[in-house]
Amino acid sequence: MGPGYPREPPCHTRIVRRLNPRDAFTTGLLLCISLFSFSNVTAASGATTPAVVRTASSTLVLPVLKEKFTLLPCSKSTTIGLEGCAEHRIIALDKRINTLRHDVFHLLNRQTGRVFILAENDWFAYRQAMCASESDVNAGGSLEPVDFAQCLVRLDAQHVGELTTVKSSYESGG
Repeated sequence: MGPGYPREPPCHTRIVRRLNPRDAFTTGLLLCISLFSFSNVTAASGATTPAVVRTASSTLVLPVLKEKFTLLPCSKSTTIGLEGCAEHRIIALDKRINTLRHDVFHLLNRQTGRVFILAENDWFAYRQAMCASESDVNAGGSLEPVDFAQCLVRLDAQHVGELTTVKSSYESGG
């Protein structure tokens, strides 16, 4: 940190910033499973889809990824262009995630559907927090939004793989 900046809090060390994504996802999933009995959960992404689980005490909505940025043009020769390239990839991956979520959800029974919705909401919160943490290395600089967008691409691509595996497992009956 340069002169005039406050000292970095001890919780923002590189070790904390670079959590193992698999451990964080597993922890979030286990937390989600332990909390599935809460009566009122809303979609983390703020969007809705017709796939809804209704119980006597609550309605759970399958979350839909919908980014709030204005899509930038892609160019590998500028910082803004790099951000735009990542945004185009994010949009494509988000569409794939939304399709896979829908497909997986319709393969589940009511109880596992509830847990799935909660896990997806937790994954979204993890995704946002992890990318904010990773991009804070360049906080205030022109690379911060590029780092954030590239992190989203990485985590979205990883999640597509996870959802594809879950879908295949349910479709094969295993």
